[in-house]
Amino acid sequence: MINLIIQSLLTQEQVPIVLIHGLQQNAKDFSNVSLWLSELFPDRYIKNCEVGNGAESTIIMNINAQIAELSYCINNDPKLASGFVGLGYSNGGLLMRGYLELHNHNKAPMKRLITLSAPLGGFFCGTKSECYGYGEFSEFLAALAVDVMYSKIVQTAFGPANFWRDPYNLDIYLEHCVTLPVLDNLKNFSEQRKTNFMSVDKIVLFGSSKDGAISPWQSAWFGTWAEDDEKTLKMEERDVYVQDTFGLKTMNEQGRIIRIDSEMNHFGYYKKEEFIKNVVGPWLVM
Repeated sequence: MINLIIQSLLTQEQVPIVLIHGLQQNAKDFSNVSLWLSELFPDRYIKNCEVGNGAESTIIMNINAQIAELSYCINNDPKLASGFVGLGYSNGGLLMRGYLELHNHNKAPMKRLITLSAPLGGFFCGTKSECYGYGEFSEFLAALAVDVMYSKIVQTAFGPANFWRDPYNLDIYLEHCVTLPVLDNLKNFSEQRKTNFMSVDKIVLFGSSKDGAISPWQSAWFGTWAEDDEKTLKMEERDVYVQDTFGLKTMNEQGRIIRIDSEMNHFGYYKKEEFIKNVVGPWLVM
């Protein structure tokens, strides 16, 4: 399989790959992924981006600012000006989605988006569901009163709050959460964001019921909690899908949304060479 991939690449233009790490990480945590992909695609340019000062910045910098940091990393590299494949892990997958929707019409264009267990449908835990495995921030957020969670100061200064989708207080979430409702095009609707989302050839979503961190795990496939944090909604059951607010339904009906069960724990994605080369690798071929 790997030899076939390389042979295929030799006959076509090499599209660069941009990597972005997850929450409480920095670019160094993705150095092995960069190395493995360089071995798989020896003639391909790979850019390993970092958010601000790395691990600390993924927490204390809001998601909009983190997306801006990713944009700076991409658009200050002339080798990416003609386009790239975006590969984002966890929080980094959400940042890649943000770049796609907010910048793809006027900056270096993403050609394909691949996410590894990203909270694309939001994150919530702590009422009926357990907060587990995604760092101490989840328990901290679960303990906040809703008016504090969606206050200006928390939304400005605490990145994970920007995708904390409280199913018990959706009206407050929609009004005051500064990132995810915008990307879902439920707030300040923009036809441009919808066009941008659909501008990639496909979006490849890796997720797993064994994730043990993202809550609910179906968020990696644009799923979310329903009216509480006990029952989940699949992508197709969500209002944003039915109303096609940002192009998800259109792309899915065109066969351009690919959901893959990795059968993997959340923290295994960037640690397993075989997975990166043999499972993710084929989707990086354009």
